[in-house]
Amino acid sequence: MENTDELVAIVAMECKLPGIANVEELWQRLVDGECTISDLTEEQLSEAGVPEERYSASDYVRRAGILEDLDEFDSAYFGYSPKEADVLDVQQRLTLQLCVALLERANIDPHRTDKRIGVYLGSAMSSYLFGVLQDEDLVDSLGEMMVRQANDKDFLATRVSYKLNLRGPSVNVQTACSTGLVAVHSAVQSLILGECDMAIAGAAYVRVPETAGYRYQVGGVLSPDGMCRPFDAAANGTLFTNGLGVVLVKRLADAIEDGDEIVAVIAGSAVNNDGAEKVSFTAPSVVGQVAVLRDALTVAGVDPAEVSYIEAHGTGTALGDPIEIEAIKQAYGSDGSPCVIGSHKGNFGHLNIAAGIIGLIKAALVLRHEFIPGTVGFTNENPRLELAGTRFSVRGQGIEYESDCVKWAGVSAFGMGGTNSHVLLRNHLVSENAVDDEVAGARILTFSGTSEEALARQARVLGEHLDANAGRMSLSECASTLVSGRTRHPFCGAVVASSSADAVARLRSGKFHRGGPRKREPVAFAFGGQGTQHPAMGAALARGNPGFAKALERTVETLDKYLDFSIMDYLWSGRDAADLKDTSVAQPLLFAVEYALATSLIEAGVKPDYLFGHSLGEVVAAAVSGAFDLRTAAELLAQRSRLMSRSVPGAMLAIDRLDPFLDLVADATLSIAARNSPRQFVLSGSVDAIDATIVRAQELGVYHQRLATSHAFHSASMQEASDAFAEFLTGCRFQIPTIPIISNITGRVLSEYEVCNPRYWADHMVRTVDFSGSVETLLAAGVRTFIEIGRGRAMSNLVLSSSGAITVTTIAALGEQDDECESFADAIAFAWAHDPATDIDAFTPRTRSVLLPTYAFEKRKHWIRPISGFGGSVNSDLTRPDEAPACADKQPGIVSLAADVPSSGDIGIDAGEDVLTAVVSELFTRFLGGDLLDEASSFFDLGGNSLMAIQLINKLRETFQVDVSVRDFYQNSSISGVGAMLENLLSQEPSHA
Repeated sequence: MENTDELVAIVAMECKLPGIANVEELWQRLVDGECTISDLTEEQLSEAGVPEERYSASDYVRRAGILEDLDEFDSAYFGYSPKEADVLDVQQRLTLQLCVALLERANIDPHRTDKRIGVYLGSAMSSYLFGVLQDEDLVDSLGEMMVRQANDKDFLATRVSYKLNLRGPSVNVQTACSTGLVAVHSAVQSLILGECDMAIAGAAYVRVPETAGYRYQVGGVLSPDGMCRPFDAAANGTLFTNGLGVVLVKRLADAIEDGDEIVAVIAGSAVNNDGAEKVSFTAPSVVGQVAVLRDALTVAGVDPAEVSYIEAHGTGTALGDPIEIEAIKQAYGSDGSPCVIGSHKGNFGHLNIAAGIIGLIKAALVLRHEFIPGTVGFTNENPRLELAGTRFSVRGQGIEYESDCVKWAGVSAFGMGGTNSHVLLRNHLVSENAVDDEVAGARILTFSGTSEEALARQARVLGEHLDANAGRMSLSECASTLVSGRTRHPFCGAVVASSSADAVARLRSGKFHRGGPRKREPVAFAFGGQGTQHPAMGAALARGNPGFAKALERTVETLDKYLDFSIMDYLWSGRDAADLKDTSVAQPLLFAVEYALATSLIEAGVKPDYLFGHSLGEVVAAAVSGAFDLRTAAELLAQRSRLMSRSVPGAMLAIDRLDPFLDLVADATLSIAARNSPRQFVLSGSVDAIDATIVRAQELGVYHQRLATSHAFHSASMQEASDAFAEFLTGCRFQIPTIPIISNITGRVLSEYEVCNPRYWADHMVRTVDFSGSVETLLAAGVRTFIEIGRGRAMSNLVLSSSGAITVTTIAALGEQDDECESFADAIAFAWAHDPATDIDAFTPRTRSVLLPTYAFEKRKHWIRPISGFGGSVNSDLTRPDEAPACADKQPGIVSLAADVPSSGDIGIDAGEDVLTAVVSELFTRFLGGDLLDEASSFFDLGGNSLMAIQLINKLRETFQVDVSVRDFYQNSSISGVGAMLENLLSQEPSHA
C-alpha cells in the first residue's frame, strides 16, 4: 500500500469563465475545442463608454472574454445590505458564491463540520473601486475605510472565511499570473503540516469594464487580433480575460477514509523565483523554470519519463513559449513515453491571476476523463520550439488516454516578477458501484433557501437535475448528499419520494413540505383507538426502518411478559382481521405499534407539543409522555384489555345526528360512547338496543354504521371492569407527564392530579370520548398540525371534521399497509421543514456522495457606474438600471444623505415617535439600500456592520443634534428602537424645551 502521508487529494473543483458557469461546462468547451472569447460590437463598446475615435482606431482590438451575470450577487445570502453589496468588489462577490458551490460539491456543510478548513486565495487589484470612489455621497455614507476594505484584495481570503464560517488558516496569495497555482501549493503545505483538515485554494481575476477591448502595441505581449495561439507558428501574443476558479483539497488518507470523490491526487509541488538572472523584471527565465519543475518532480518522487501530459503556462507570446518549452525539455528529459503539452489560453485567453488554477482544474479533468483536449489555436508548431525528435508534442486535436493505469500530469504557472510554480498530479483509480433506485424505498430530499423565492428556485433546479440525470444516481444517494452536504437556510423544503420520477413530479407540482423562520407552531400527536388495528401493521416500516424495528422489538419484549400470548404471533404471522378483533389481543397490538411509532418519531426529532388519543390511544399517549413507564404501561394495559374483554357483550353504532336518539340516552338504554366531531357520534348499548336504534335511524334517514365490536365500550356495561381496574391501579406508580395530554373525558389538558389518580383511568373506560372537544382545545392552543400515530387515517379524518373553517395539516405517520415507509418519512419530512431540531440524519442511510445542483443564488443586480471613465473605458452595465440620476453632477441612483432629511429645528419635541421613526427609516434605507425595511429588525440583521453603524450614529447626531451613544444605538438598533430612543433624547435636550 502506498504512503499517503504527503499526498493530497482534489475532492472538488468549481470555476466561472467566459461563457462557462461550472466545471462541467469547462470540460465540454475543452473537449469541443471551443474558444469562448467574444467579438465586441460597436453598440457594446459605445455602451461601455469607449469613445468612437478610440474603438475605430486601427490599433484597437475589439475582443474580450465576458462573464455572464457579472453585475448580479445574492447579497441576502451572505448577510450584506444592498448598499454594502453595491460597493463590494466583484471579484470578492463571485469568489464567495463560487466557494459556496465548491463546498456543496464536496458535500460539506461548513456550519456543521468540526473540521478546520483553510483558505488560500488571490485576486487582482480592484478596478471596480475606481468607479465607486468617484461617488462622494456614497463614500461618505459608508465611510471611505469601509469602501476600500470592501475592494481591497488583501481581504479576499478572510472575507470567505468569515462569511462561510471557516476556521483554518486564511491567507491571501499574490504572485501575479502564478497566484492560483501558488495558492494550491500553499494549501498543500498547510495540509502536510497539519494546520488544517482541508483547504480552499484558487484565484479570481475580473477587470471592469469587461465589454471594452484594448489597444495593441507593437512589440508588446498583447495579440493584435484578439486570438491566443499557444505554441503555434502564427502565435503573436495573448489577451487578458476574466475568470476565477477554486479547488478543495484534503490529505489523501482523509479523503479515502471519508469516502470522498477524488478527482486527482497532488503528489508534489514547488515554488521559486527567477531572481535577477534574466533580461528584465517582467521577462521569464529558463533557469528559474527548470529549477521549479525539477523541484516539483523530486517532491513527487516520480520519474519524469512517466509524465505524459503537461498543462503549460502557454501564453502564445514570442518570448514566453520558446523559453517554457526549453525548460520542459531540460527538466523532463528526452527519455520516456510520449508527452503532450497543452494550454487552455487558446480557449479562454490569459486569465492572469486565475490562469494557474484553471490550468490545474483542466489537468485534473484530463486525468479524470482519460482524454487530452487539443490546444485551441494550434495548427503548425512554432519552429523556435524545436520539438522534432523529442518525446514532446503539441496537438490541435484531442486524443484518448490509455485506460486503467496510473497517469501523471504536470501543471505550470509563471508570474510576472519571476515567481514560478509547478504541480505534479496523478489519477486516482476507483470503481464506482451505484445503488439500484428501485430498491431504495421512500427517501426524503431536503433543500432550503434564504427566502421563499430562493426555496422555490432550489426545488426547481433540483427537479430539473433529477430529470436530466435519471438513472445515473439513486434516490438514496441524492437524499444522503442533500442531508449531509448542504447548509440549512431559514426557508426549508422536504419532499418524500420512492423514485426519481416521483421526486421530479412532486418538485415540479410544489407537492412538498415547506417551512420558514416563523415562530414554530405547536404540533399534536393523535393516537388511534381500538378498531384501527390491521394484520401486518408496521411490518413494512420495520423492514425499511431499523429505528422503528428496534423500538418495536423493545416494546413487544416488555409487553409479552404480561400477556398470555406473543404479540408477534398475531401481528405479522399472516392472521386475518377477525383474529385481531378480540379486545385482549387488539389493545396490546395497537399499543405496541403506536408506542414504537411515536418514540421513533420523537427520537428522530419530531417533537410533539401535545398528545391526545381516542380511547386506548390516550393510554398510549400517557405512556409516551412518561405518565407511567413502559413496564407499568404493559402491566396495566394487559389488565385493562382482559377486564374489558370479559365484560358483557354489546354493540356500537356510528351516526351523524344525535338529537333523534337523546331519549334513549336519557333513559340509559344507550350511552354516548364518543363525540368524534360536530357531526360524528358513536352510541353504545346492548345488542338489542343497537338493533332497535338502527331501525329508527333507517326510518328517519339518519346516516348510521354498525361498528365491528363485540362490546359496548365507553358505556355503563364497562362499569364492573372499571371498578376492578381502579383497584388494580392503586398499586401502580404514576409520574408527571413531560408532554401535555388532552383528556378524552374533559377535552382539556390533563391536570397532574388527574394523571396520577387511578380513578381517572378507570372512569376512562366508561365515560364518553370527547375527541371533538379535544381537537377544539388544541385548535385554541394554536395547533395546526396533527400527526396521526397508528394505522390509516381515521384520526386525521376526525380532526379535519372537527376543525371547521380552520385550515389544518394532518399527516398519517403509518398510513396504509402499502405506504408505511413513505408515510413515516412524510412525518419526518414535515418536521424537518418546520423544526431545525429534527434529526433527519438518522433516517437517511449514508451512501456515496453524488453531484447535485449547488445553491441557486438570487440574481439581484448590484453595480455602481463610474461618473467618468477610467482607463479610457466605462462599462455600461456599471449602474443600477432601476434608478435615475438625482441631479446632473451627482452619481446616478445615489441621493445625498442631507437631502430631504429634516434638521433638528424642524423636528420638535412633540413630533412623536411615529415621525421620528419615519425619518430614521429613511436614514436606514439610505445607509443599507433596498426598500420596505422591517422596523422591528436590528440594523445588523438588515445587513449593517460596525463601520456602517458608526457612520449612521454620526449622521443621527448631526441630524437631530442629540448625543447618541454607541451603546444606546447597539441596545436599540431597530428602526422603531432608534425612533423611541431619539424621542427620549429629544425630550431631555434643553434646546428643545
